[in-house]
Amino acid sequence: INDFFRTGFSQTHNLGLDFSRKNYGFRVSGSVNNVEGSVPYNTFRKYNFRVSNTTKITKYIDINPSFTYSNTYFKRPIRGASSYLLSLLRWPLELDLKNIEDGNGNKLLTYASDPLLELDNPLWGAKYNNAIDVTDRLTYTLGININPAKWVSLQGRFGYDTYTMVGSRVIHPQSFITTAAQGGQLDNFTRKYAGYNHTINATFKKSIGKFNGRLMMGTMWQDYETRMFAVYGTKLIDKNRRDSSNTDPVTRIRLNRNNLGDYNKVIVRQIAYFGEVAVNYKNMIFLNYTHRFEAASTLPEINRNYNYPGASLSLIMTDLMPFLKKGEVLNYWKMRTSLASTARLNGAYSNQSVFNNINSSGGGYAYGFNNNNFFLEPEKQQTYEIGTEMRFLKSKISLDVTYYNTLNNNQIVELVRTTYGTGFVLNTFNLGATRNEGIEVALNLTPYINKNIRWNIGLNFNKMWNKVLTLPDNIPEFYISDTNLFGNARGGIVKGGPTTTITSFGYAYNNNGKLLISPTTGLPVADNNFRIRGDRNPDFALGINNTFSYKNLSLSMLWDLRMGGDIFNGTDLFLTQQGRSLKTADRYTPRVIEGVLNDGLQNTSNPTRNTIAVTPFFQQEYYTSMPEEEFI
Repeated sequence: INDFFRTGFSQTHNLGLDFSRKNYGFRVSGSVNNVEGSVPYNTFRKYNFRVSNTTKITKYIDINPSFTYSNTYFKRPIRGASSYLLSLLRWPLELDLKNIEDGNGNKLLTYASDPLLELDNPLWGAKYNNAIDVTDRLTYTLGININPAKWVSLQGRFGYDTYTMVGSRVIHPQSFITTAAQGGQLDNFTRKYAGYNHTINATFKKSIGKFNGRLMMGTMWQDYETRMFAVYGTKLIDKNRRDSSNTDPVTRIRLNRNNLGDYNKVIVRQIAYFGEVAVNYKNMIFLNYTHRFEAASTLPEINRNYNYPGASLSLIMTDLMPFLKKGEVLNYWKMRTSLASTARLNGAYSNQSVFNNINSSGGGYAYGFNNNNFFLEPEKQQTYEIGTEMRFLKSKISLDVTYYNTLNNNQIVELVRTTYGTGFVLNTFNLGATRNEGIEVALNLTPYINKNIRWNIGLNFNKMWNKVLTLPDNIPEFYISDTNLFGNARGGIVKGGPTTTITSFGYAYNNNGKLLISPTTGLPVADNNFRIRGDRNPDFALGINNTFSYKNLSLSMLWDLRMGGDIFNGTDLFLTQQGRSLKTADRYTPRVIEGVLNDGLQNTSNPTRNTIAVTPFFQQEYYTSMPEEEFI
């Protein structure tokens, strides 16, 4: 470990210049950020330049334009399966890790004669298997405020963001990750992005007697376009070159429209109209109502338009009932409640089937893996919240308590695998419904205060619970493939269970919950089915922040406590399978595994107790057959 990792180093330099006159002002700033990570050959550099202006045009109008340019360079070793980290975990301790290559940069071998048959030295892999991308980004913003009268104001926010990212990912021809037929891998890409958005709204204020009112109306527009060009090839000619001409032309694969000389395009457009009405009585009773109407290009035309409302009510109880303040114990009491809805969209084109290039024999075009869904709807989220805020003893003690309840209906899930009878593998559905509830408590105390010294304590408590309400009957367990990273454990959910469960292979048990043991090996019987084996959701979380202040000096300390919650320790599973985990340290010690034999009597009133002794050193299956449940 010490021979691989290095001391990381990060430096940031900022320089700013301000210039102003009565009705206008400018600010020019720049920064340089350089990070050398603790993993070797991991570098990030960013240069940033920004110019902003504030100009007042008459007493009614002011504008705030800005321009930002940034350039980033990011080089990092390849991560994931067969990466430097897994090689490091099983690298023999007796070998010199720093001796990685010969004078010609070739991979040094320790056991095998073929470099493709031997694990990469972690340092060699980090050096030669890597990804690099360079990004140039331009951002323009403009803010306009118009205040023609005290009771009306107009605001406009406009933004244009564009960048070009050029990158490559290379696998060295001698790496264990590649094969002799591939002879290395090289993936080059160019991504060009341009996005425009604006939000324009008008606000009107009016007071009538003891009532104060506010009306806000506005519109929003977003138009984002991404253009992609990429080419993947194998059989590298020169191991040091990164341009696509360094691969065998026969092996090169491009994105669909790249074969026609055009970019692959992704276009997302969204428009919204929204409004808000707010009324308060003597600043003691506050009522607020909002409504938003949207249309999005990612949805089918029949469901492209949708809307959702929201409302809230707040009462300042100590102003409504002043007698509560008598005695100066209770200084402030507020009650609040709200009910709000929001919507979530699918990714662009995720519900559409498109033709893909066929690179196998015969060529031509064929549908890809994704199925059509002409009836996809936006996902709707409804949140109900009720809470209270109280302050005591001249605000030396304050308490804020909130209960929330969120219902997610028509949840959009992409890359769902169902029956292949449709001719497709992946689907985008409105799959199910979930409910999430929780309690949040914030308590702030000032145990001591005088002219120069102040001590504050802040406690934040959170407890959350959730449930999967509905799933299609033909999907007994749903999981997102990205959560299935190693072994047979994943973030799967089932109907009626929490949304934070872990499903995996595990042990088999009899009807009374006793572990089943094989009568021939003395080892546990495996249950190779994905069932709920753990829950990632903690019982509760608590944060405690202490702040001590003396005049203008302050010292803060934060403790975070998380009780409960399961994790899947894939690292321990990997090391156990390699014989390098602490679980394998007593491999010479015989043991009898507690359980009952799987001999046909396991579910009777008198099951056979296991008495078979096993010695793991002579039965490696003791470790290699351990299911993922053992590591949750």
